Amino acid sequence: MSETRIEPLSHKVRSPRRLGSTFRALTLAGATLTTGLAAGVFYAYAVSVNLGLATQPDASYVATMQAINDRIENPLFFASFFGALLLLLATFAVHFPRPRSGRFWLVALACVLYIGGGFLLTVFVNVPLNEQLASVAADASPVELARARAGYEGPWNFWNSVRTMFSFLAFVALVGACLLREDRR
Repeated sequence: MSETRIEPLSHKVRSPRRLGSTFRALTLAGATLTTGLAAGVFYAYAVSVNLGLATQPDASYVATMQAINDRIENPLFFASFFGALLLLLATFAVHFPRPRSGRFWLVALACVLYIGGGFLLTVFVNVPLNEQLASVAADASPVELARARAGYEGPWNFWNSVRTMFSFLAFVALVGACLLREDRR
């Protein structure tokens, strides 16, 4: 008779290396998704909202932009706008121990592009312009409305185009990072 050896049930525990790889992949996917969503919002303004509003009279333009600026401050927008910032930083942190990898450099590039060119431009340029426009009264005179629009529309559209490009390039860098095979060192 041959002896049958029964092995005890073993619970496979994921190695720390595999957990790290999984966490890097998840943060990278989240950063890519949220950065793409934020870039998409900026892009949508550039190719549709701004073009449609350009044809409106001053009173309609000011009132519509005030309404849009008021309503964009909502949980869904904040989830992508701030989520991109937080997930990019988390992705950078988990890739930091691998500074020689191509993924690390693409993530670092995406951080610089989105944080500097998308997030900070929004906070320090577009939002102050929005706040300035919000101070225009609904019953302002046609001269005041024309002046408010002239001081807002050109600069806001220019800086929106800049943040759109930077955010889009950050998204492209993250897509590139997703396509690179992870270095298993």
